Amino acid sequence: MPAHAALLRYPYGRVLLARTKLAYVHLRNLLSDAKRDRTARVAGYVGIWLPDEFVVLFIREGEPVNALSVTARGADRISIAAAIGRVPAEPEFGEICFHEAPADQLVCMYHAFRSEPMAWPSDVAVTDPRALFPHLRATNFTGAVEVVARDTANYLVFRDGLIEQMYLVDDLGPGRTEQLSRLFGPPSPRPRVGVRGWPAPLEMPAQAPPGLVAAYRELVERVYAELAGSGVPVPSAVGERVRASLLERHPSLAAFAAGARQYDPAEEQEEVTAAVAAWTADTVREALDGDDAGAARVIKTAARDRRHMLHAAGFLSALPWEIEW
Repeated sequence: MPAHAALLRYPYGRVLLARTKLAYVHLRNLLSDAKRDRTARVAGYVGIWLPDEFVVLFIREGEPVNALSVTARGADRISIAAAIGRVPAEPEFGEICFHEAPADQLVCMYHAFRSEPMAWPSDVAVTDPRALFPHLRATNFTGAVEVVARDTANYLVFRDGLIEQMYLVDDLGPGRTEQLSRLFGPPSPRPRVGVRGWPAPLEMPAQAPPGLVAAYRELVERVYAELAGSGVPVPSAVGERVRASLLERHPSLAAFAAGARQYDPAEEQEEVTAAVAAWTADTVREALDGDDAGAARVIKTAARDRRHMLHAAGFLSALPWEIEW
């Protein structure tokens, strides 16, 4: 990702919040309103300009699903909670915007920030549309192309070498040919645009939401309480030993270390769910000396109050036993 990413403008539809000073906006209230208000349950992005970084929250159906921290060093994936926590309670500096944008555009933006672009053939002048588009057509390219022109980042989505969608910052003309012509500008020996591409399949992962992470933390504490009630001396010691043994396979469990300053994992929801399911199951099995029936009862009791949320997240189906309520 270019180091000047925070200086670029990105495509959008409706402006839900024009770029304004952070001091005038309560970020948590803004995101809560997006969940409550039907008209705000949209796909889009929240851009936050801080003194040393540019934070981007990606929104689907009014819910934050991913977050990135962009600096001169590149883009790092951070948890949604960490992104929100970057904004101080009473910020003196910084700006924020909330723009509606199609979900496909968000995928393009995510990869433009995070992923290494494909290498172009050395004999194709990709900044010249007379060379770029014939090359993409001849190779039946499917994927996304970013065109950075002046202070704008624009995205072209291709299928089998043909443009399927265009997400442009400015209104560049009534027709596609006119828009592309103005985007690339007149032929010049000195390129006026930057062009990068990413082949399909392109997806943007959805992080485990903060509410689900909190529910998993609560579940683990309830499992420890149930084990203690069953006579296990120090259940948390068993849990920590099991968690450490699973870290290589499930790195997201690092966020659940006991006694450490807690932070939310930035991994996908499916990975976090699989990790917590493996952790709790193995912990209860070890604590009860392999008694599977007893282990299932412990988790059933611990999960009862949150069973609907845990079922929806896929936690219960990730367990090695089928729990009947």
